[in-house]
Amino acid sequence: MKRSLILFLKLMRIPQWIKNVILFAALIFGKKITDETAVISSVIAFFLFSITASCQYVINDYLDREEDSQHPEKKHRPLASGELDSSFALFLTAIILPLALIGSYMLKPAFAVIVAFYLAFNIVYSKFLKHIVILDVMSISMGFVLRAIAGAIVVGVAFSSWLILCTFMLSLFWGFSKRRGELNLLEADASKHRKILNEYSVSFLDLMMGIVATMTLMSYMMYTISPSTIQNLGTDKLVYTVPIVVYAIFRSLYIIYIKNMGHNPTKAILTDRSVLASGFLWLVVVFLIMYIRIDLNLPTEF
Repeated sequence: MKRSLILFLKLMRIPQWIKNVILFAALIFGKKITDETAVISSVIAFFLFSITASCQYVINDYLDREEDSQHPEKKHRPLASGELDSSFALFLTAIILPLALIGSYMLKPAFAVIVAFYLAFNIVYSKFLKHIVILDVMSISMGFVLRAIAGAIVVGVAFSSWLILCTFMLSLFWGFSKRRGELNLLEADASKHRKILNEYSVSFLDLMMGIVATMTLMSYMMYTISPSTIQNLGTDKLVYTVPIVVYAIFRSLYIIYIKNMGHNPTKAILTDRSVLASGFLWLVVVFLIMYIRIDLNLPTEF
């Protein structure tokens, strides 16, 4: 039993919870970080959304277990390898998932609607959308947008359109990088594992990544200088965080093209000290600008 529980936790992909930190974006940019109730609600929302997403991973792994068994890395997953009994995994999921959905409703009904929609959308993705070229990656990106909106709903703030666009573009960037990494990793066997890979080529994905990387930077820059952002945040100094974001994107390109880790974006982020350091520095600078109110004494125009 203990072994099965450990394998089930592995199946839930706890490290993937890093994707859900975007729920805290509204807490930061909505200037609610000093609001104890908002902070507690965001933390609870993070865990509820993460548990729901983990249950969705279990469902996906169950549906894809035969394909995953042919993948050089995914074949080691508990269901694909046969180490974990699929009935046991589905039984635990059938207990945990309803509890997470009920908890989401108790936290905030509107948040529960987003969580339920995210779950349903991912099931549709697993059955249909992942087999449609370009829409497969766009569907994954929509999941990140839903996370951002869910975080805003929990703390009761409006989410910037520019920030949502930036979130969408950044997730597209990592989505296309994952497809590129899979093509390089699987080579001739790519289409055997995931049929949709037959519709992609490395050169096409390079083009898509160049476009979305540029649009990610542009949308973030537009967010920092947007009149509504300046009015809502009470500062025009957020633009000074742009160099950090530029470095993070360039470092990501280095990880994808030089270190060849695009096929596993989460691992790439968690194991690259430069990306982690730039993310931490970005948070510190944003906090100083928005909450400490440090005057940089730099002219807005010259």
